[in-house]
Amino acid sequence: MNLLQQFKEHISNRQLFTAANTLWLAVSGGLDSVVLCELCQHAGFRFKIAHCNFQLRGAESDRDESFVRQLALRYNAHVSVNTFDTENYAVAHQLSTQEAARVLRYDWFASLIDKEGSAALLLTAHHADDDIETLLMHFFRGTGLQGLTGIPETNQRIRRPLLAFSRDQLETYAKEQ
Repeated sequence: MNLLQQFKEHISNRQLFTAANTLWLAVSGGLDSVVLCELCQHAGFRFKIAHCNFQLRGAESDRDESFVRQLALRYNAHVSVNTFDTENYAVAHQLSTQEAARVLRYDWFASLIDKEGSAALLLTAHHADDDIETLLMHFFRGTGLQGLTGIPETNQRIRRPLLAFSRDQLETYAKEQ
């Protein structure tokens, strides 16, 4: 069975979302989020794209933004882009740059789906390898048994439909497409 069929069955079996939901896809421009777009498109789901430009990698960040805008055109999808002053936010709130980007990203994503109403959901491209990495990070930080969890597949209005698939599967699918 190919990845597209597995993806559709996984969404259906786990009741992650339906065509009735307004879907916002968090798209960085990397392989994982591009494959998520491709799978959603081929599965027949209509979606919107949300992209964060954290201004952390200079011209490379701008190239990612441009690429994501081109993807939106390809999929005939609405795109929203937010440009953040991540480094100043991190300093002002005494956070690491990575934590500041996470806070900025999820706060903005929440505002996007809140505007859409209760049927709106955010989809992220976290996959099985990310889940294992998160579990190991928790373990090595010395968490107790309660904290020994990976990334949840559903968390309020966030869905992670690729958690059942490995990075290798996503790469293979990308090469095939």
